[in-house]
Amino acid sequence: MEREQANTMGTTGHGHKGVHRPALPETDRPGLGERIRSYFLGTYGSPLDHGLSRINERLGLHADQQPEAARAAAYNIRVEATERVSRNIYYAPDMDGQAEPGEVVWIWAPSDGADAPPRERAMLVIGRDRHTILGLLISPNPRHAGAESWLDIGAGEWDPAGRQCWVRLDRVLEVSEQGVRRQGALFPQRRFDRIATRLRNHYHWG
Repeated sequence: MEREQANTMGTTGHGHKGVHRPALPETDRPGLGERIRSYFLGTYGSPLDHGLSRINERLGLHADQQPEAARAAAYNIRVEATERVSRNIYYAPDMDGQAEPGEVVWIWAPSDGADAPPRERAMLVIGRDRHTILGLLISPNPRHAGAESWLDIGAGEWDPAGRQCWVRLDRVLEVSEQGVRRQGALFPQRRFDRIATRLRNHYHWG
């Protein structure tokens, strides 16, 4: 099932590896920004998305003082099929050094609406390549409940409102370490081990 879901998505940018799908006519092919927005928001914006956006604004999570930098960070996110970037996974957060697996960081992600400013989203770090961090998107959207590619992780520091959240397993985000915000948030090791087991059993991670 997960392999079938992966085949419905294309590459994340020109020159990057991704999952193949038949090419669309040039006039029908969505742009890179739209494909990234689709990953974070789905094919439609829900009332919950709008509510989260308003909450983020009240919490000061929009970078209104640096809108271009936030847009650039959101645009430069790469999305890869999880099995394509498989590697050994381990729990080793390091609050005094670089972001390591087991830490939660915040990234600028596309918001609902082509002209809407990006907003911060929580991401669980599961690996790194030099200055690039690999992570899984965390979402409080209840429509992910029961979905095969999403795993329930409960509540934690990744959601200030204390809501139940899910982590997406079939896609990995690749972001520059310079483009993330750290605030010393640790992911519980037992819950991390559950995720690691799923990645090993279903996505060929070590």
